[in-house]
Amino acid sequence: MTTTLSPGHLTFIAAKNQPPQPPTALLPREKFNDLLHGLAPVNLLLVHAPAGYGKTTTMADRLRALEARAAWYRLESGDNDPARFAGYLAQALEVQVPGCCQSTLETLQNDGYSSLESFLTDLLAELPQDDEPLYVVLDDYHLITNQDIHDSLRFLLRHIPAYLTLVLISRTMPPVGVAQLRMQGRMSEITTRDLAFGADEAQQYFESRLPYEVSRESIERAVRRSEGWISAFQLLSASAATSIEFSDFVDQLAHGNQYIFDYFDELLGQGLTEQQRTFLLRTSILDRFNAAMVMRVMNDSDGQALLSSLLGMGLFITPVDNSALWFRYHPLFSVYLRHLLSCTTQENQQELHQRAVDAWLELDHAEEAAKHAIAAKDVDRITRVLTAHGRKFFTEGQFTLLQRCLDTLPQDIIAQAPTLTLLRAWVAQGQYKFDEVENWLSAAEARLQASMNDDTQRAIEGEFSAIRAQVAMNYGDHERALVLATEAINQEARFLPTSRVAAASVIGEALFVQGQLDEALARMQDTEHLARTHHAHQNVLWALCQQSEISVAMGLLQKAYNIQERAFQYAEENHLNHLPILEFLFRIRSQIMWEWHHLESAERCALQGIEILEAQGERWYVQSHTSLAKVAHARGRQSLCADYISRIQKMLAAGDYHLDWVANAHATMLTYWDAVRDHDSIQRWLTIAPPCDPASATNHFHQCNGRNRARALVSLGQYELALPLLESLTEVAERIGLKTDLNRNHIALAYLFWQMENRDQALVHMKTALTLASTTGAVGSFLRMGKVLIVILKALINEGAIDGMELQRAERLIQLAQQQRDFSRAIRISLDEAIIQDIIDRPDVPELIRTSPLTRREWQILSLIHAGLSNDQIAEHLKVASTTVKTHIRSLYQKQNISHRAEAIELAKDLLSKIQGE
Repeated sequence: MTTTLSPGHLTFIAAKNQPPQPPTALLPREKFNDLLHGLAPVNLLLVHAPAGYGKTTTMADRLRALEARAAWYRLESGDNDPARFAGYLAQALEVQVPGCCQSTLETLQNDGYSSLESFLTDLLAELPQDDEPLYVVLDDYHLITNQDIHDSLRFLLRHIPAYLTLVLISRTMPPVGVAQLRMQGRMSEITTRDLAFGADEAQQYFESRLPYEVSRESIERAVRRSEGWISAFQLLSASAATSIEFSDFVDQLAHGNQYIFDYFDELLGQGLTEQQRTFLLRTSILDRFNAAMVMRVMNDSDGQALLSSLLGMGLFITPVDNSALWFRYHPLFSVYLRHLLSCTTQENQQELHQRAVDAWLELDHAEEAAKHAIAAKDVDRITRVLTAHGRKFFTEGQFTLLQRCLDTLPQDIIAQAPTLTLLRAWVAQGQYKFDEVENWLSAAEARLQASMNDDTQRAIEGEFSAIRAQVAMNYGDHERALVLATEAINQEARFLPTSRVAAASVIGEALFVQGQLDEALARMQDTEHLARTHHAHQNVLWALCQQSEISVAMGLLQKAYNIQERAFQYAEENHLNHLPILEFLFRIRSQIMWEWHHLESAERCALQGIEILEAQGERWYVQSHTSLAKVAHARGRQSLCADYISRIQKMLAAGDYHLDWVANAHATMLTYWDAVRDHDSIQRWLTIAPPCDPASATNHFHQCNGRNRARALVSLGQYELALPLLESLTEVAERIGLKTDLNRNHIALAYLFWQMENRDQALVHMKTALTLASTTGAVGSFLRMGKVLIVILKALINEGAIDGMELQRAERLIQLAQQQRDFSRAIRISLDEAIIQDIIDRPDVPELIRTSPLTRREWQILSLIHAGLSNDQIAEHLKVASTTVKTHIRSLYQKQNISHRAEAIELAKDLLSKIQGE
């Protein structure tokens, strides 16, 4: 260090030695407390991340919250002057610990120093050798480019007192001997990964800033798209005026945002060389890269040096893993760079992608190679990738990638290759494009017929039969599916090894939907074993999911849960967490969690399913959104539930889905409409509802579809049509062993008979449902009834009709139902004599109720007055004359000394809330 620190008077700006003031509505990040409080004796705390991650704000807030002593020095470009740097460093210490370095400051101003090292020597000598912990914070250290200052900090860190911790806040890795300090354990780090908002913090952030409710799904999507970048959240909260705008803004992030582009323009400024700019543009096509990959795509031998220079600029380039050898761009920065690339005519993008294909193939990373071959629209390279790796893509469930590859190939190339034809057909089947499946198979048969010998023709027919069997299943033709699958399973799978596995799976599915549950379960277990021998991961997971669904249908929900655990373990062991099939697994786990009323777990599983399918497109979210709507309904979050219902309706209208998906979605929609008394929507649904044949409802989705129709009829008061439908569904479910559906049917019958005022039959069915629930563990299906569940269960308990496990379950259900919020604007409850007595016997009920008891009809009218119905509406509801209603109201008013309707509403609100726990 040769720089001389000349003497001279120094004027200090006070703000440079003060921490920044906290912004309004600051989110306290208490997760950093343990790091700062329990900081092991280290010399350096390095806080480094690109711009906009809240480095300074977070450190200032946490040090303030912990009442820690902190000497601040807020740097700017002018602080590269050594004398100024030295003066402000000493002044920062003097402000925090008055008198600790007064002599050094005077010497600096009066005599100067020959070097920064001599200045630091005096400073260290004057500082106390032992004291309370003190943080010396150098903020925006990336602005320091003077090597003498870097060297001086190395010197300081070698001799720093134990009580003092140097905190460097920087966008870049400072050249102060970080590697050595890290290896010696003398440094702690807070990085981009630590500073980025997770979903929980993002939710707190938006809740404190937005005047509307945002779904957890939208928040998690925002976190994924922005990777927790706080500046993006600030822009989002300032730009989106409604929840719809919020969701749209998040969706647009994947395609770019002009404000964010402007931010990156300013960030890059004029600081890039032409070579660095070329590097950024060319490598923007890569999802990840290392020095070797950079050199291949750049066609430049200086890849490592260029990479190092850009890493030193503090741009949005992050390590992929702990090795710090592979890197990637932040997704929003990547979108920005690709936008710039698309705006230039100087780069041949096809050539860049072709280089990337060849480089990834050399590294045996076929998936990345395929993506670049698609981007290059290079038929030869796509064909080469698919020929070598297409089967692997298929067994791993990479259907979207396969589709994108195959969409690029001419039909003739596919038709002349049996393997490509099979892949193309299976992809079309997975996309519900069943007509296309037969078109592809027929085209190949016509193209290959002349060139095939008999043996090859039989092999192809067998494998084509496997996929035709799956299509027949999707069309509901179970008999044809069984015939075709049996043909396929008896043939050698020559072109696609998993064809026989698929055929075995179809046989299991066909048996399942026909109600042969034990045989179906055994067949799916055999399919799992066969798939394992072929290392067909997709088929293994599919077979386990099917076993889980069959177990649910049999009422063995705990067994289904355990099978799911096996599937999750298999996925983890084989590193399959990216496969779309896992959405199926999370979906059925979510359904079980909802049934058991584990709402947080149900929501988490649905959100994980959406995350897995994000690249597949929104049309595949129907089931996950259905689960989220059910959770929102159970939590009483009406606006959020309505939002999901609206999205589900749009998806169903725009796409063609299996009845399983449709029936489940319709059940949730009907529950919502019934809760908000939207009878018009229920009536409209009935006119377009899928057809229902209860006698052939031999599987869970036909049962659900039939039950949906019955529930709609009950909501509209058409009890005489609903009853035979439910009774027929119940008979089939009992005969076949569909225990979960049997449980739900008895719940529906209990509700129906209660509405029909057939109290005895309602209690019989409710008791049966409680008995079945001892095996299924059902909770959610009961709670769907709403507040009337409380009345029926209390009637059962008051009569002493249940005991043991059924009694315990009933009491828990009452407690949960009391906690649920009713979506309707008023409480509506069907009153029973036992319930009326329960109200009267309460010590907090007014004495007037006891001395002037109301009749059952007067109780009913009181509840309907509270619900907001007019006299004529009450008469219509009770199917009596308006004059009769007026007579009952007059009697009610006299008994309770009420003079007008408002008093009746207040009385009803008080009394009915007691029984409902509100």
